[in-house]
Amino acid sequence: MKIKKFMPALACLLLISQIALCQKVNVLSSMSQPGVVDLTTATALHPLMSLYDFSRAGFINVEFGLDAKSLHEQRQKLVNLGPAEKKQLESELEKINSTYSDLKQRQFALLNEIRQQHNEKQQRELSIQADKLNQQINELWQKRNLNQFRLSNPDLMLPEASEAMLSRIEQEVLAAVEFVANENGMNLVLNASVPNHGKRNMQRSFEILTDKNLPLAETDLYYAFLANSKETQEQSKDRAHREEGMPARQNVPGRWLEQSRQPAVQEQLPINPHPLVLRGGINITTEVVARILKQYKCADHVIEKLTTMLQKKYQHQQ
Repeated sequence: MKIKKFMPALACLLLISQIALCQKVNVLSSMSQPGVVDLTTATALHPLMSLYDFSRAGFINVEFGLDAKSLHEQRQKLVNLGPAEKKQLESELEKINSTYSDLKQRQFALLNEIRQQHNEKQQRELSIQADKLNQQINELWQKRNLNQFRLSNPDLMLPEASEAMLSRIEQEVLAAVEFVANENGMNLVLNASVPNHGKRNMQRSFEILTDKNLPLAETDLYYAFLANSKETQEQSKDRAHREEGMPARQNVPGRWLEQSRQPAVQEQLPINPHPLVLRGGINITTEVVARILKQYKCADHVIEKLTTMLQKKYQHQQ
């Protein structure tokens, strides 16, 4: 009789124990799965990438956070160099080219002299002179390139500043990955992006894109979306002219994401070669992107639109 009396209570205890055990197994199972992040996407959707000109591998030299009209005005001011500044740069370039030509002639004569010299001591002395001259030529060539860059790209940051900006973006993306991973108790996070071909090549950026006849990523496109502002009348006319006879446009973030994921464009992103995750893991890309967007105080509905797009993208891939 006593055993029958306690049977319901024992059954309840057994059921509770089984439920608790299953929950523990499920928690351990989810914790054992690695995190997965698409670094290419997270980098492309970083707010500062809205200032990146893929065709010239540099950042537009304006502050982040301007509306579309102010951005357009600032760029026009940068592009339209003043006559005095332009004349000074052109004058400097002429002097550099003249000096460079003289140094190359001296180098050619010196190398001939070294080849004709049979005295080893004098050969060594001449070789030291040739090395110093070569260093001068290289330094002058870099100065020439910088001057030419300023003339050709007055609206861009200087290459060193662009490199620093890319490093900043990469660090902020990786910091966001670490934060989200820690928040979810993940000890391992894998990169799900398709491996690229290594470090960016600043010098070949324009050729990489144009030689393959790819549509160039439109800087204003993502910037205007993040700023939650409408196109200027002039931008609207330019776009209509470019797209005359073309199919209907995609939504703005989707279009930016599609362009930024083209292999030739990805070569310009500051991501090192990385492993390819084929299956498994918990994708945290959406959370990483959302965290970065919040850090830059992007509008809530802008963040919601981007995260919804990413959620659909990664659900479709599962």
